[in-house]
Amino acid sequence: MAIIFSAVARDDNILTKFASCEGNFTEIMQQVLSKIPFCNDKMTYLHGHYLFHYIVVDKHCYFCITDKLCQRSRAFLFLNEIRRRFVNKGKGEFTSILADEMYRYSLDYNTITIRKGEIDELNKIGVDSSESLLGEKILLVNNPDNLTFSTITYVGKAPQEIVVTLKESKMCFIIVVIIVLALGITIFIFSPKFSIALIIVLLFYLYQSFLKT
Repeated sequence: MAIIFSAVARDDNILTKFASCEGNFTEIMQQVLSKIPFCNDKMTYLHGHYLFHYIVVDKHCYFCITDKLCQRSRAFLFLNEIRRRFVNKGKGEFTSILADEMYRYSLDYNTITIRKGEIDELNKIGVDSSESLLGEKILLVNNPDNLTFSTITYVGKAPQEIVVTLKESKMCFIIVVIIVLALGITIFIFSPKFSIALIIVLLFYLYQSFLKT
């Protein structure tokens, strides 16, 4: 999910918000709202693996948090759309609109309408570190295991890595056994007792190593 949180605020009052997963997003936005000037402005702040984007127009702040890999163009196209929808509709029942637009702008670029000048406008939007805004590090707690969108399935990477590791271990074990057996057969011709003892020790060691992987 590229866009994980979005909200609309007036001054320091959050009017509507939506998060695709659990996290202290509201707390972070409150801190951001307490620091930014409420004059017309657009900005991106980098915070670890995340980006904070906002647009301030007529004392309203349109804010979203995305992962670091999400294109800034996607984030600001989303915020522009949210601003247009909010101006036309107001805050009543706006949470569902945030959810729908977050889902659409996170997954499908083909359904996004790009208006003239919106992409060029990105060159004028600054990028800075969140520490320069807040003066201190803030912790972003994001729990992707509890996604709100039921149509998205979160798949962790660890199980896949474990499977690959086990396959590689089995393959290495087979290769080593073949080498040891070939070496043992060669040695057997010259010293049978020594080769048998060596093969038994090596096989036992490899077996123990395999069980630990």
